[in-house]
Parts: sequence; C-alpha cells; structure tokens
Amino acid sequence: MTIRSPHHIPSRLFRTFVLISIPAQQGVMGMRTIMHVDLDAFFCSVEQRRNPTLVGKVFVVGGSANDRGVVATASYAARAYGIHAGTSTAKARQLCPDIIVVKPDYTAYTEAAQEVMEVLLSETSLVEQASIDEAYVDLADIEEPSEVFARRVQLRVATELRLSISCGIAGNKLVAKAATDIGKKLARAGKMPHAIYVVPPGGEATFLGPLPVDTLCGIGPKTTEKLHELGIATLGEIGWTRCSDIRATFLARHAEELIRMARGIDETPMVYAYTAKSLSHETTFMRNVDDPAVIESTLLTLSYDLARRLQRKNMRCKVVHCRIRWDIHSSIGRQSALSRATNQGPEIYERARFLLRCLWDQRREIRLVGVGVAQLGDYPQQLGFWDAPLADIATVPVPADPAEGRAIKIIEDAEQYMGKALSTHRMANMVAKRWSPYQ
Repeated sequence: MTIRSPHHIPSRLFRTFVLISIPAQQGVMGMRTIMHVDLDAFFCSVEQRRNPTLVGKVFVVGGSANDRGVVATASYAARAYGIHAGTSTAKARQLCPDIIVVKPDYTAYTEAAQEVMEVLLSETSLVEQASIDEAYVDLADIEEPSEVFARRVQLRVATELRLSISCGIAGNKLVAKAATDIGKKLARAGKMPHAIYVVPPGGEATFLGPLPVDTLCGIGPKTTEKLHELGIATLGEIGWTRCSDIRATFLARHAEELIRMARGIDETPMVYAYTAKSLSHETTFMRNVDDPAVIESTLLTLSYDLARRLQRKNMRCKVVHCRIRWDIHSSIGRQSALSRATNQGPEIYERARFLLRCLWDQRREIRLVGVGVAQLGDYPQQLGFWDAPLADIATVPVPADPAEGRAIKIIEDAEQYMGKALSTHRMANMVAKRWSPYQ
C-alpha cells in the first residue's frame, strides 16, 4: 500500500529526518518549487544493501588491492576517520588500517539508481536525472506541502529500496542543490544524513548570504582562489556588498553570472529526458536460504511488485530475467524472451520461476534473489488468460497488495539499515496483517 498522507505514517518515523526552514521574504509570486534529491553515500549504500554485514563498518568503494587506486565513495563510518572520495587507498589504510575495500559494481549502482528514479516517476513525471545519484523534481503538480512530500518520498525509498536520500527544496535548481548539501553537512557526523532542508521562495538570498563562496555548483577552485585574493569569503559579499569589485575583476558576463548566482537567481530549465529501459527488483535474505518454498514465494512477491510498476507506467515487457547470488557472494543470472509482451504478475512469475530452476540445483544456499524485466514499451494489448486485474485473480496465493503484507518486514529491514528505532506501533491503518515468505 502506497502511503499517501502523513497521518498514515507512524510519528516516530519522522525522527530520521533533519528539517530546517529559512524564513521567506514577502511578495515573491510565480516561483517554481524544485526538490533536489541526492542519494547518501550511494555506492556504499548499495553495497550495504547487497551485503548487510557492511552496515556500520568502516569501508570504501573503489581503490584496489595494491593500494594504487583512489576511493570512489566512503561509508559515513569511514568519513569519521577523514576518508572521503578521492582519497588514495594507501592513505585510507594509513588513517584506518582495518578499513574494508570493496570492488565497485557499476551495473548494480546503475540498476539501483533506476529503482530510485522509478519511485520518483511514480509520484510525478516532472523528474530530471542529473547524475547516477542525483535528480531534480519539479513539484508543480504535487498538492501536498513540499516538506511532507519529501518526507514521504524519503520513507518510500528507505522502505522499498533500503536506500537513503537527502533532499533540498527551493525555488530553483541551483539553490535546491545547495540546500541539500547544507542539510547533509548539518547532520550528525558518521551517520546517514537523510536530511531535508527547505528554503521557501524568497528566502534564497537570506540562505546563501553567509555561506562560503565555493558552496554553489559553478564556482570552481580557480574562481574561489581569485575571490579569496580579493578578500571575498561569502556569497553575500559577491551578491551585495562587493559587486563593484566583482565587476572590476571578472569579465562582464562572468561577473554578472556570479552576482546572480550569489543572490540565488537561477532560471535553468528542467530537462525531462529519462526513459526506463528495464526494471528490476531484488531481495537480500537476512540469512542464507536453501528452501525452495521460501525462495519461490519471494520470487512471487518480486514479480507482482514489478507487474504493478509496469501497470502504473502503462508499459509491458518482452524479456524476463532472474538473478541469484550465492552465499559466497558470486552471482549468476539468465534471461528469456516472452512470446508476447505482458505486464501481468503471473506471467512474469512463471517465467522467472522457470529461470530460477534453470539456475539453481538446490544444493547451494542463496543469499539474494532478483527479478527483472526488459524491452519495455507501450505495446498493444494481446488478450490472454492473465489479462484480468491482479486483484481479481483469486487463485494466486499472494495478498491483494504484496507491499501491504510486507510493510512490517520492510520497516524492520529499514530499521537495521538505518540504525534507527523505526516503530511499527499503532500501524493498523497501514498494515492489514503480517505476512512473511518464511511462514
């Protein structure tokens, strides 16, 4: 069940968010509201999701076994030691001799980023993917308050995907990104920030004024160095008190651009160019599993989740693939083309189960199982046995909405991942009954 209003969310869940607002100036009309989304320690978060034993550990993604490489992403526990992206592996080992170095898996990171995009796109089509771990959302068609929307999206990403995002909300893309960065810096050191920082329309100059000149994306090291030579340390000085010095030092076009940026003025348009080419969903078991009933039950739930995602997008798939990861963290997968495009859970599940049986001889324990669909498109409907609404297929042994039945388990998984006391107390309006593939 998708949570659609804040009173459906247990109040203790809000303890995981940092929410800060800057007073708005009066008289500002017609401004956009943009939400910047940044995945917290993204590569490390994906690795923690794949291997829960890494949660809370000092580890980095990137580098190499011979210590010649550099860190791509550091866990927040590693950052407490002064280890950050760009730190050499050798230096990281000097700072923390017991650090764990994880080899990057960019395919897994791309798939995880796509999952986050699908969550955002299920809320609104006004989404721009800026990079593998960043996106902008135009809130023009969102009716609820922006901070409530941000909290709800954070909760969905945490519970459905076991990932953490931080959000910045402002009247334009430039300030929204800066808001995210400041929100993350204000979070507790060594912890996942999952922050929300809101700058109401008209409050951009108040927010930016005291910040260092290199806060904004677009003011690089060389410009920062030149500003420091002029004795200019804050954005407020650029935008208001030292404008004459800025115009005298920089080329006219560059000077005016700096002044506008420092005042929080940005008219960069949104670019809506994201189209999903495939969808996938996977589950990492809390313990290694060799029970076919457990694994196939999980496969069933994953297949129905994918079917609903396809139906929300009015799309069908022509290819189904299945992936499993062994207890020794080596994985294998296989895909199969369908005779006709579909977005029906039973068809996806039957093909995924066939692939599972081709991949697994039941002599090895499984750590992870995943289902994916590809060759997506708005294909014409071809009527078949399964082309009834999913809720009308009474013979399929799955709850009417699998997300409803899995809500408690998802919250518990999020609790372990986040290290927070996410409570399921008084959740009768959210959870119909407790259901687990292990029952």
